[in-house]
Amino acid sequence: MRPRRHNLPMNLYRSEDKTSGKVYYAYRDPRTGKRHGLGSNREQAIADTMALNSAIYASIATTRLSAIVENKPSSPTFGRVLSRHLELCEKKRKLATNTLKNKASTGRAWEKTLGASTHLSEITVRQLVEVLDSYEDRPRMALAMRSAAVDIWKDAVEEGWAEDNLAAKTRAPTVVVNRSRLTLPDFMLIYEQAMKLDAWIPRAMELALLTSQRREDIAALEFRRGKDSTAWVDDRLYVIQGKTKNKVSIPLDTGVAGFTLSSTIKACRDNIVSRWLIHHSRPRTLSKPGDQVWIDTITKGFARARDLAGIKGENGKTPPSFHEIRSLSIRLYTESQGGDYAQAIAGHKDSATTAIYRDVRGDEWVKVG
Repeated sequence: MRPRRHNLPMNLYRSEDKTSGKVYYAYRDPRTGKRHGLGSNREQAIADTMALNSAIYASIATTRLSAIVENKPSSPTFGRVLSRHLELCEKKRKLATNTLKNKASTGRAWEKTLGASTHLSEITVRQLVEVLDSYEDRPRMALAMRSAAVDIWKDAVEEGWAEDNLAAKTRAPTVVVNRSRLTLPDFMLIYEQAMKLDAWIPRAMELALLTSQRREDIAALEFRRGKDSTAWVDDRLYVIQGKTKNKVSIPLDTGVAGFTLSSTIKACRDNIVSRWLIHHSRPRTLSKPGDQVWIDTITKGFARARDLAGIKGENGKTPPSFHEIRSLSIRLYTESQGGDYAQAIAGHKDSATTAIYRDVRGDEWVKVG
């Protein structure tokens, strides 16, 4: 059943608070479908609605007429722009499956809010800001949404559908990371305890420190290249990163903090036959000796050693995770080999990304002189 209009002008809606019996009015923006409260005064709400309708429909008409006068095609709908963006991500950039899923998810969230049929030229910076503000209690999601929008508008500009990147004009949400950074002394304390546990735990820690790779790439390392290999040992250590598909080639004589890559690889060759550098050496519930160690198992194994070492988060932060070895490695290589080397071994195309990993978040002393 359609709601009664109560002789209200177009785009004005009323709702009644069943508890107090009070009636409230809201204006529905015809461009976005979003409703804006206009209070409980009927006459004022009607007057405001008439003014809004006049201004908004005049604006829409002006935009369309300008396109005709200037002999320019009307801007595409947001739905079309999003579809093209996702197509480019999949076919041209060949992003990882999980990355594509995340882009599609955030893109659909924008589409639901802005409207698939809304023309790109009708969307304003203020609208984008209001959407981001709605995630105020979820800063990480706000950051992901803004990043997605920036990428969508970047493609729109490159396709000739927009003149500038509206999303880039919004303020980036501030995200406070509550996980402690891992220091080298703490790494060594954890490593000492890891040596008392399963043999693959210290080997995984060494490989992460020496190669600056993510846990999924550490888990994927093979002694020799196979048909579907993404990381393997040959004259060098080769990694096709699972997240970004970036290719990294690391010499076997690489060393840091007293460890060397060739020695660690040699230590991975035990009396268990396995194709994987990081493998189980004894049977488990769902695994047998020689099987690949799952990435979540790597995380849990490191956490066991960390807890045995008594490493805790400071100042309300959570303890460092296995992923923090990547940051520690990048910082060590920056100090010993320079920023370009650290960026290269991490597989970062942008130095700004490397800089994020170099940030110690106040967990280490900054040496002066």
